Amino acid sequence: MELNEDDLKVFSSFENITHVMPSDYIATPSSLVFLVSKESLGQAIGKKAANIEKLRRIFRKRVVVVADSDDAEGFLRNFFGNVTISDIESRNVMGETAIIMTVADKDRGIAIGRDGERIKAAKTLLKKKFNATVHLRTKKAEI
Repeated sequence: MELNEDDLKVFSSFENITHVMPSDYIATPSSLVFLVSKESLGQAIGKKAANIEKLRRIFRKRVVVVADSDDAEGFLRNFFGNVTISDIESRNVMGETAIIMTVADKDRGIAIGRDGERIKAAKTLLKKKFNATVHLRTKKAEI
């Protein structure tokens, strides 16, 4: 992972406020998504999300902190923590892993995010960490 000067400033600001070193981050037009170890998640967020609020004021963007994972399925479950994931299927296609994530129809908008930012961030981080792509499939609610 190559870091430029802006990346170092972001990492430094995050660490100064939370006292946790993120393993990675991604910037979208309206938010910053940080990956931290599962053990450090509570400390990074802070009591009553105080650290998130401080970071939001500094960066003037929405700040999201996600627990990192060593496997792609765990990573996706952490990243989409507020989305009901019914199935995660992994396929190997020409040397690259394709992950098909099935979500409830009612959670589709949440999984995609405003202007597709959330799913794009997940795709970028998944590609970086696991050389994998994620595809979203929805499942209609059974009546």
